[in-house]
Amino acid sequence: MTEPAKPISTKALIAASLPRRYRAEQRFRLYGRAAILLAISALALLLFSVGSQGFTAFSIYRFNLPLQLDAKLIDPKNTADPKVIAKGRYRKLIQKALSDAFPDVRSRSDKRALYAFSTGLNSVELRNQVVKNPSLIGTKIRFTAPLSDDLDLYLKGKITPRKFSKGDGTITASVPGPKTLALTGQPGAFEALIQHIRQKRLVRAERLEEQAEKLRERIKGTSKGVALVQHTEIARLEAQAADMRQKAKEHTIHLGKNDPSILIDFNQGFIKAAALSDHQLSGSVLSRPTDMEPTQNWRSLILDSPERSRRVTDKQAVWAEALLARGHVKRSFNSIFFTHADSREPELAGIAGAMVGSVLTLMATMLAAVPIGILAAIYLEEFAPKNRLTDFIEVNINNLAAVPSIIFGLLGLAVFLNMFHMPRSAPIVGGLVLALMTLPVIIIASRAAIKAVPPSIREAALGIGASKTQTVFDHVLPLAAPGILTGTIIGLARALGETAPLLMIGMVAFIADIPKSLTSPATAMPVQIYLWASSAERSWESRTAAAIIILLLLMIILNLTAVFLRHKFERRW
Repeated sequence: MTEPAKPISTKALIAASLPRRYRAEQRFRLYGRAAILLAISALALLLFSVGSQGFTAFSIYRFNLPLQLDAKLIDPKNTADPKVIAKGRYRKLIQKALSDAFPDVRSRSDKRALYAFSTGLNSVELRNQVVKNPSLIGTKIRFTAPLSDDLDLYLKGKITPRKFSKGDGTITASVPGPKTLALTGQPGAFEALIQHIRQKRLVRAERLEEQAEKLRERIKGTSKGVALVQHTEIARLEAQAADMRQKAKEHTIHLGKNDPSILIDFNQGFIKAAALSDHQLSGSVLSRPTDMEPTQNWRSLILDSPERSRRVTDKQAVWAEALLARGHVKRSFNSIFFTHADSREPELAGIAGAMVGSVLTLMATMLAAVPIGILAAIYLEEFAPKNRLTDFIEVNINNLAAVPSIIFGLLGLAVFLNMFHMPRSAPIVGGLVLALMTLPVIIIASRAAIKAVPPSIREAALGIGASKTQTVFDHVLPLAAPGILTGTIIGLARALGETAPLLMIGMVAFIADIPKSLTSPATAMPVQIYLWASSAERSWESRTAAAIIILLLLMIILNLTAVFLRHKFERRW
């Protein structure tokens, strides 16, 4: 007979399960650390993405040119009338200053391109200076104004990568035609430029071949008619790729419309290369050199994007580089971004109007929501009887805290605008709408803070003869104040970042002035970010990111203030 199995003791079972439990705990800790690392990585990626785009908006390129305030263009009859002075031809004065900086610019198209350096609203700034100080008329001043957004982006390297390289050896110049120039240097003087063009052409050929291959994969299983058309397109792409590879092998490179721009800085003039070999280069004169003497102090400028695919032409790039070299263009802190309201011109747009609008809206929110929210929390927690009505109210308050914010915007549109006919796009309306949205959060946080006060405080106050009202307002409320204050600040911080309710009540309008009261037309920072993000011009990208940085800083400051107040006044029982 076999002996019966001995029962396993409880200690043995526990000992056998301990390694499995320890491994499970280790896996759980690993999952937690991985989640934290993933969250930190996502946050770091977000901050890096926003910061890398936004920090360029905190600086701007300005031109500084001598400008003659000709009385014939401002006040030809010498009336000294401010109305006459305000109607002066200030744009013409700025254009004349730009023309004086480049006297070789003669054609109408070139002048139009040169005048694009200054935005149209710069003339308004000049007019304001002269109207404020009429004694400037007839004098010569140094006029400083922002460059246009396209030129500003070019100098920041956002339009196209721009790379200067010092030249190798001495080059001499000859004049084969009225608008062309040929440069000759030692063997290999232009070899680096040739290799750059060849590499670009090979990369383009590879892209064309990849497009042809993807198209070939896509037509499998399609009808014969469609396949025939696609085969024609594939043949065209492959022919272009073969032609591009063939051109990359040529000894003398002839630059076309799809090639990068090669500009040679020779004796303070620029030549755009049209053909080049290892020791010879010929091209058109973009700006005439000061002399034709041989020189060793030459350099090349490579603009990787072809001229046809960017908003800044080669001539504009040359003029910008010339002004930069002369010291007439300098990069400085962009104070406009913090002192101006919105503008149609990106280089003159600022967030001052949106910040003031957000402050006024937040003030209206605070004045409407904080007293009502705290008093409602006190009543529900300390005075309200426990019955079905109060239970119904509490359930609805909790539900309102989870309602999407756009619903409150619809409510504000129906009640405040359509029913009470309050001013559209005004901070007072935005504040009331955000107050409705913030009330449940403040009530819930305040009730939690009041409930956290120990019952012994209430019993002691009532025991020495204090009334119910005295107990609540003199003893309970001061002890609950840190928690109430923390919840209120967090609720206001949430309101600061809301966009949807403000869009519904019309705060999406273009506002070019800084609001002065609660009833003035205004916008808010989240709405301003939305407006800039939806704009087509590339210059708005950096300003959108910069506004996001400012908004994040404001929200971080509010949340840190809540944390500081909680730690400073918090009492542990």
